[in-house]
Amino acid sequence: MHHITTHATQLAALTDGSDLKAWILAVVGNLFAAFFAIRAFGHFIKKDWGEMVTMCVAAVLVAATVWDSAAVLSVLSGIWGKVSGAA
Repeated sequence: MHHITTHATQLAALTDGSDLKAWILAVVGNLFAAFFAIRAFGHFIKKDWGEMVTMCVAAVLVAATVWDSAAVLSVLSGIWGKVSGAA
């Protein structure tokens, strides 16, 4: 009688993709930061102060959204609750 031996192979556990999502957000966030820095430097050279301040504010909002999205979501939800009268 022949004995068939089977070897149990462990498959890599499937993930929910949160590591990939965090990596993609970090890469995209850094690309946006570089883009905003280049634009802000161009406005600085042209002495276009209003555009430079606007770009800095936009960069802060994008950075906060990318690197701490849960906090931004809670702040925006709170603001919306006060505006709509639900809070």
